[in-house]
This record gives sequence, C-alpha cells and structure tokens, in this order.
Amino acid sequence: MKRRDYLLLFLVGLAWNSAIAWFQHAPGYMDADYYYAGGVRLFQGHGFTEIYLWNYLDNPQTLPHPSHGYWFPLASMVAAAGMWLTGSDSFAAGRLGFVLIAALVPPTSAALAFSFTHKRPLALASGFLGVFCGYHAPFLPTTDNFGIFMLLGALFFLLFPRTERKAAFLLGVIAGLMNLARSDGLLWLAVGGGGLFLRWLQERKTSSFLSSFILPVSLFLLGYALVMGPWMARNLSIWGTPLTPAGNRVLWMTRYDETFAWPPDRVNYEAWRAAGWQAALEARREALQLNVINSIAAQGVVLLAVFAPIGLWVVRNDLRALLAVLAWLALFFVLTFIFPFAGSRGSFFHAAAALQPVWWTAAPIAVEFLVSKARQRGRFTPQAFGIFRFALIAFMGCITLALLYISLIEKDWNEFQRVYQRAEQILRENGARPEDVVIVANAPGYFATNRRPAIIVPDEDLATTRRLARQFGARFLILEKTYYTDPMIPVYQNPYAQPGLTYLGEFDEVRLFRIEP
Repeated sequence: MKRRDYLLLFLVGLAWNSAIAWFQHAPGYMDADYYYAGGVRLFQGHGFTEIYLWNYLDNPQTLPHPSHGYWFPLASMVAAAGMWLTGSDSFAAGRLGFVLIAALVPPTSAALAFSFTHKRPLALASGFLGVFCGYHAPFLPTTDNFGIFMLLGALFFLLFPRTERKAAFLLGVIAGLMNLARSDGLLWLAVGGGGLFLRWLQERKTSSFLSSFILPVSLFLLGYALVMGPWMARNLSIWGTPLTPAGNRVLWMTRYDETFAWPPDRVNYEAWRAAGWQAALEARREALQLNVINSIAAQGVVLLAVFAPIGLWVVRNDLRALLAVLAWLALFFVLTFIFPFAGSRGSFFHAAAALQPVWWTAAPIAVEFLVSKARQRGRFTPQAFGIFRFALIAFMGCITLALLYISLIEKDWNEFQRVYQRAEQILRENGARPEDVVIVANAPGYFATNRRPAIIVPDEDLATTRRLARQFGARFLILEKTYYTDPMIPVYQNPYAQPGLTYLGEFDEVRLFRIEP
C-alpha cells in the first residue's frame, strides 16, 4: 500500500460522510443527543455536569447533576473539541471531530487488512467496505461512539502483533480510550490482557516469562490506567465507586423500561428474584434472538456474515483472528445473558462496532480464497478475483444507500428536533420561563434543541411523576405517542381528566401539559 492509497480512502471517506452529514441537522436519537449535550456543557464551562436526565439509575437529587453517570464521556469530549475549535456550540461544530474520525476509518481498516495479507487489492477492498458500511453508515457522522470504536478497534488489532515495549503501552491506552467511550469498553482490558497471554503461550519456548508476558502486561495496564485513572478517581469522589452505581442496577432489571424507574432503588436483586426464573430466562431468550438477528443483519449485513467467518478461518494462524472471535463471543455473552435489556436494545450493536474493521478485512480474503478454489477446478478467469471484489463492494454500496435513504428520509432523522422546536414554541406561549424544567421522552434531545432543562418521562404512574416534578422543579410534561412508558398510557389517552395537570393541546400526536403545584 502506498500513501496515496490511504489518502484516497481518507478523501473518499471524508466526502461520503460529509454527504451523509448534509442530511443530518441534529444528532438524531437519544444517545447522540446526550453526547452532544455533554459537549455543549463542557464548551459552556460547566464541566462534567448536566441539566437533563435520561435515566435515574444513579439516584440524582437535583439539577444540575454530575454527568455521564451511565454513559461514558469520550464522545462528549470529542464534541466539545469541535466546539472549542470553532467557538460555537452548534451541532455542526460538535460533529466535526466525528466526521474526521469517520473519514479515518477506511484507511485504517485498509492498513489492518494489509497487515494480514500484504496484498494491495484486498486492502483497498477492505477500505471501501469501511466506506460502504451498511447499517453503521448514518451513525458515523453524528455525535456517537460508532466511528470512535471502529477506529480504536482497527488500531488495537494493528498494534497487537508488535512486540516493542511502547506497543504494549499504546495498546493499553487504546483499551483505556475504549473504556472511556463506553462502559462495555472495559471488556477490552480483558481482551488485551488475554491476547498478551495467548501470545506468550505461543512464544514461551523462545523468550522468558518476565520479558514476554509480565513486562508487556504491566505496560498495557499502565497505558490503560493513564487514561481511565482520572475518570475513575472522579467517580470515586462523587459516587464512592470507580464506575458509578447505575451499572449495578442494570443487572437486576426485569424489563427494559425499568431503566427509567424513579426512585431507582426499586430496581434491585430482591425484585429481580421475585419476578421469577421464568421471567429472567424469557428476557435472555428474547435478547438471544435479537442479538443473533443483529449479528447477521446489522453487523454482518448478511453477506459479511457469510464471508467474514470464512476469511477468519483462512488467516487462522494469525493470533488476531482468534482474538477477534473471542472478543466478539465475550461481547455476545455479556450483552445477551448478563445485560439482556441494554444489550438487545443497542449496546451489542454499539459495542461490536470495534470489530467491524476485522470483518471488513476478512470478507475480501474469503472472496479471494473461494475464487482461487474455483480456479483450481477450472472455473473462472484470472479477472474473476477483481470482478468478485468489485461485486462485494458494489453490493455493500447499494445496501448502504438503501439503508441511508430509510434512516435519513423515510424515518425523518431530524424528527426529534422538529417536534421539540414546535413543543418549545407552545410552552413559551403558555408562560414557560427559561429555567423551567420539562418532562419529556428524550431529555438530552430537548436540551440539545432548546437549551431547556429536561428530565425523562419515568416508568411510573402520574402520582409518582408529580412527586418527581416537585423534586426537580418540572412545570411541563410532554407525551409523544410512541415514546411513553406503560404507566403513562391513561394520561395520554385521557388528557383532560388528569389530576394536577392542565392540558395545553397537541400536534402530530404529541400532547402537552402544565404540571400544577
């Protein structure tokens, strides 16, 4: 591979992701809204605090509240960097770093592929798969962790074969950044340590235990601690635990909507046990089904799901192939059987993005292997290698375009922004002051759109919701037809007959209320 090849892939990735970003006037969904909002708060000088709550699992008491008590801060830091660079807290400024990261994914994926095969055509094919990446495409230019995880995952597997001391340290830094991006990034601490152990098993006859295992692992842990140590110290000072108490409660959820329970202490082991083993097993059966579908349709886009395992088998003598499979299996297990609700609702799709560059590497290898086997039987001409590589990229390009049309146009990527702009107008017409808090389905999205304090609709009945409103000073409630929890169904269906609420009207099946003292 030559430098101009990597530059070409970077420029194609930059143009492609900039074109996608053209249609995205807002982050688009709660995760991206949250990270963008965190960047806004950092840019405004408020540090790691928030005046919006998307869950109550870390038991918040007031606003503002310490931020990133459930999701981790790296994406917000990247968003803030774009704002500091431009001097603006606009979404366009916040996503600058994400567009750049997305543009770096194709050349880095190509470099990873070249490190496996040393074949330029296969590396270029892998790079273009990083451009036309199927279901992930609409999420790369927005303020979320997909591009970050893809880039860090590719760098992780690029660095892993290197045996210099600085390589082990940098591997730990990457694992730390992955953990700083997502809570499930903690698994990469185990993947890195396990990989170094497997490498020592291969090399133990030619090198000492100290030089080939103890020293690399120590440097790896040092790199990880350098990144995650300050964040864990911050959490210890606030919550008395290095990772926050929210994660512990997620273990004992009996249904997904308990993510929004208030107060959160009702989500506990006793309640989980009282729900019974049948409920626990059913939740994991459903998560298993959804995550298998996710693996084939979303991560594998069907075709990659067929070719990537074949390619990994072809390069099975490279330890990284085994390590990638073990990492995927660990993610699948943890996010199916330990955290079934979070895993099946998006965490598995997010977390596995780190392994996409490996799948993009393996798929062209599989195509070349299968074509070579066919050639040995007298089928195809030498041009078949290039034709089938092109067909793979063309298929992924067509699928990606179709999925982009569905996400950006049919499903209206900017729906939250449009709805919340109109809702804010109605609230102001009804006397809403800038400091008044609103209860709404996507609290970070409401803040991102209107800069108004907001908290999420809880998984509670109206009486409990009114107590919540009194605690946080909320004066307005917004219910959207497809985004409220079951206890709020009566409120939505009978808006005129609810004690303590004044119905303000509706638009587009969005109903607004003033919460009376």
